[in-house]
Amino acid sequence: MRTALLTAMLLGVAPVAQAAEPPAAVIEGTLTRAEVQQVLERGPQRFIAALRVAPVVDGGRFLGFKLVSIAPESPLAAGASVGVGDVVLAVNEQPLERPEQFMRAWDMVKGADALSVLLLRDGRRLQYRWKIAP
Repeated sequence: MRTALLTAMLLGVAPVAQAAEPPAAVIEGTLTRAEVQQVLERGPQRFIAALRVAPVVDGGRFLGFKLVSIAPESPLAAGASVGVGDVVLAVNEQPLERPEQFMRAWDMVKGADALSVLLLRDGRRLQYRWKIAP
């Protein structure tokens, strides 16, 4: 990339801008504070233990985690939103590449008025947004 940029500068050619990510389709819904609290009280370890994931890398860059399987006791199993095959890119705009990023996203949900999950499904970006109602 540096070589191409340097060559373009030397030749007086404007560099080609990289294509921006297309906007995600937004799907909205509502969760109750009690539903969210029930999941949070069980803790992040129990939430993660009910999922089998695989990292997804594109061109050497981490994208997210693909949901390989979801145990029946997972809160995700009952919903019709996030499912097996989806690649979770971010939760409440927090990437999830490292454990501390997951924990930051987990902690943010505790006091949030909304929950959002950005994912990739069949090559399409989707963003689920749930308002957290009292």
